[in-house]
Amino acid sequence: MIHIKKHSNHDSYKDDSYSFNKSQPRKKNHKDYYMNSNLTNNHFRTVKAGTLNVCIIVLPGAKVDRNSTDNQSIVPNRVKRDIAAANKIWKQYEKNRLIQGVTFTITRSVVFLENISGIVSNAENFPIGGSSHLTMVQAMLKTGRKVCQNADVYVFYMNGNRFGPVNFDYSSTLAVTYNSFPLIIMTNASTDEYLLAHELGHFMFITNRFNETDDPEPFHELDGNHNRTPSNLMFPTPEFWPIVPEITSEQIHKALNSRVFYS
Repeated sequence: MIHIKKHSNHDSYKDDSYSFNKSQPRKKNHKDYYMNSNLTNNHFRTVKAGTLNVCIIVLPGAKVDRNSTDNQSIVPNRVKRDIAAANKIWKQYEKNRLIQGVTFTITRSVVFLENISGIVSNAENFPIGGSSHLTMVQAMLKTGRKVCQNADVYVFYMNGNRFGPVNFDYSSTLAVTYNSFPLIIMTNASTDEYLLAHELGHFMFITNRFNETDDPEPFHELDGNHNRTPSNLMFPTPEFWPIVPEITSEQIHKALNSRVFYS
């Protein structure tokens, strides 16, 4: 999840009370099998490359740099940039040879020109907490699965410059990755091309096959989802990022232990 407090910062959505096993993005129910496994055991060797299938859903009012002549199935320019940035950063090369990495593919992209029943188009009006929040999330997942049956994660681009209301500390949320659902929400304010790469990083860490969901270098004991280095892609706020954020080989290795890569 990305927050902003005159600047931006980032975190995954704390949705533990809405955790449903059937909503976890798995292939063959490997979660319990891998839960207590030892990463050093050769039987559980980490893959060197993985492909994550992303479904893109654009709701009315989302600013995605779409050409006026495009039909609804053409991938908008902003989405192309976001996915290209993710494909660029989540790979490690040595002497121009790929050592390890994740490839993100768009299984389908759909631009909705009219509101979808049961889903608010403006993220600022998204209900926070309670049954109404869960109902909205489930409606989004239902829509996603109807659009893309074989996606690993559903990315919704929404109207509005924040997710939900302004927080008690005057910060606001720009983007969200759910802990219990294969769902990412990007608002109009999440314009940095590497923000989706950050959110996809959260998704891969959260779905770790050994349930070791923290970043390899946690930001804080109360915030293990993020990295402690300001220039790192998984740092809580992108205000300190260089033009291209940094990422470590350990983070890529951890991402490759997402359950989505083991069928």
